[in-house]
Amino acid sequence: MKRRVLTIVLAVVLAVLGTAAVLVYVDRADARAVAGQQAVTVLVVGKAIPSGTSAADAKASLHQETLPASSVSSDAVMEITPAQESLVTSSDLSPGQLLLKSTLVTPAQATGGLSIPDGKVAVTITLCSPEAVAGNVKAGSDVAVFGTVVVGGTGDVNGQPNCTGQHKQQGGGKAVAKTAVVIPKVRVIAIGPATSGTPQEDAKTSNSSFSQGAASGQNDLTLVTFAANQIDAERLIQLSQTSLPYLALLGPSAQVKVQDHNEPLFPVAPKTTKK
Repeated sequence: MKRRVLTIVLAVVLAVLGTAAVLVYVDRADARAVAGQQAVTVLVVGKAIPSGTSAADAKASLHQETLPASSVSSDAVMEITPAQESLVTSSDLSPGQLLLKSTLVTPAQATGGLSIPDGKVAVTITLCSPEAVAGNVKAGSDVAVFGTVVVGGTGDVNGQPNCTGQHKQQGGGKAVAKTAVVIPKVRVIAIGPATSGTPQEDAKTSNSSFSQGAASGQNDLTLVTFAANQIDAERLIQLSQTSLPYLALLGPSAQVKVQDHNEPLFPVAPKTTKK
């Protein structure tokens, strides 16, 4: 008799435990299903946002949308907080795209670690040690940029530096070198060594050169990156490709001006007069 009672009691206990386990599982499954159907409000791109746009400026191109939580990434941005307003977009954002936290980065991260002032562009040219003031130009230095070109004849300066002091030009005896200020002041934002390359042999024999030097490899090359406006960036690129650029480190009170030559190295932008 006792065994029957004990068996019945155990059966009832097991049934209760089994029922409780099923109820707990169903309750959790229902909770997951309900959570998946819950709506969340996220920020969606309404108008195209270019890369590098600050989060504060991007607000005008964003709008809120309510979507099922199951279809929204956990990285989605629901609102732009004051702490995020100084961040910038790391890539172009298209209409209909969710704004993700991973697309908002610091300005330094967006430019590969460079801190580029507002309204400026970063442009890099290759220089040899003397042209870079013997390595004394550092990030943050203000420099003047000089340029040397060949005037007269059919000559031109070899725009690819070989760091031998030999900058050849082709032309007759009437060809002469001319040096002038191209940019009176520009800020250096990065500097570093360039990868040495194989020296390129001259295709034609030069009639003259600015200085004689051994045709050695391209050593001591330095990459100098400037923060410049559009006009100065164009001049730096043209100077590095067609002429011989030379930097001068500016002292605290140094004043370098573009001289009013009859034949300037590069055309000076016309001055606008107020009407």
